[in-house]
Amino acid sequence: MKNRSLLIAIDGPSASGKGTLAKKIAAHFNLPYLNTGALYRLLALRVIEQKTDPENVDELVKNISAADLEDERLFSEDVGLVASMIAKNPKIRAALFAFQREFAQQKTGAVLDGRDTTTVIAPNADFKFYVTADVEIRAQRRFKQLASVPYAEILAQLKKRDENDVSRQDAPLLIADDAHIIDNGHLSIEEGFQKILKIIKSKG
Repeated sequence: MKNRSLLIAIDGPSASGKGTLAKKIAAHFNLPYLNTGALYRLLALRVIEQKTDPENVDELVKNISAADLEDERLFSEDVGLVASMIAKNPKIRAALFAFQREFAQQKTGAVLDGRDTTTVIAPNADFKFYVTADVEIRAQRRFKQLASVPYAEILAQLKKRDENDVSRQDAPLLIADDAHIIDNGHLSIEEGFQKILKIIKSKG
């Protein structure tokens, strides 16, 4: 017997729109939501602003709370690039694994998005989605959000992040065999949401 109501895992590259879609899906089904990438961004922010040694795992992961993950500073491109690099550290990934797995195993169900939620954190998810878009489209979207950062710089950072995410040895960004691929490049937020919702409802 299933001990949860609905577990949905969403992966994809940076700025693909997966977070926005995950939040809408979580709100629609009244499920708790976790941006797993924000955990690594939080550690990256501590490295940048607190000068924390990225090898000092115990110090990096100390006193993490859900409120910390709402900090707007986490979502700058500089923080994202550092997050992508420290995510290669297997000790850091192991330290955060239990937190993410426990969140995914709530009896009420949950929605998680990140880079390895469909393959590592929640491989038993009821629904898996891989949300993607061409890197130029993702860079253009991020450029509109961060008007003060040159487009060329954002594009270069996203390409570097993609390279880091797919090349790391521990839990690289992969498309799960049973994931539904959502090409979000030319979809509005509502169109992407409805496409995912239709898949979920079609499977009961």
